[in-house]
Amino acid sequence: MPVSRIHAPLMTTAAALAVAAAAALPPPAALAMTPAILPPPAALAVTPGSLPPSATLPGPPPTLPRRLAAPAAAVAVLPAAERTLLTCQLSTTSEHPLTFSPAVGFMARTVTARATLELSHCTGSARNLRSGLLTAQGTGRATCSSVRDIRGTGRIVWFGRDGKRAGVSTLRPSTSRVQTYNPGDMLLSGTITGGPLAGARTSGTATPTSNISTCATKGLTTVYGSGKIAFLGT
Repeated sequence: MPVSRIHAPLMTTAAALAVAAAAALPPPAALAMTPAILPPPAALAVTPGSLPPSATLPGPPPTLPRRLAAPAAAVAVLPAAERTLLTCQLSTTSEHPLTFSPAVGFMARTVTARATLELSHCTGSARNLRSGLLTAQGTGRATCSSVRDIRGTGRIVWFGRDGKRAGVSTLRPSTSRVQTYNPGDMLLSGTITGGPLAGARTSGTATPTSNISTCATKGLTTVYGSGKIAFLGT
């Protein structure tokens, strides 16, 4: 008997077994993970109905607090600016120089000063005051170049355009310090406390017209001078 006929039944049986085994395995497509097997994205979303009753969904994101408005800047209230109410020329007379007792010298000492000064050519808003006569006395710690801790009293007799008396102002010389080569300036800085120009501040200087070069060596008891005085107010 030929060999091919003997092996033919065996080959047929083996082929049949291979086909049966292949039929028992799932197809390769069934083992692959396909998008159809995964739930759609919408199914993964959390909805109110899908949570237990005790669970709550988070609310909207918190809002940042609004920036507080900056408080309005405080408006500083400045005092009214001073203005010159009246300006007068002043001078000593040949009969009445400025006097100091004891003499003003190089070393500081308490000195009493006295003055009689003529005021003239006055101009300003106080039109009825044209000239005057200032008399004053005061004390201070004086040297040849400065005076401090000044206190005093004085008065000004005013005259109008027609030469008639226009009133009397009381003057209080008072200031902490005056830098000057004429110690008599101590009587020109102060306040008008009554009469015409009441409330005004006074500020003046008188340039010496007499020799003051011996102040440091011999002392100074009298000074002649001329200058200006201003009356300042609001």
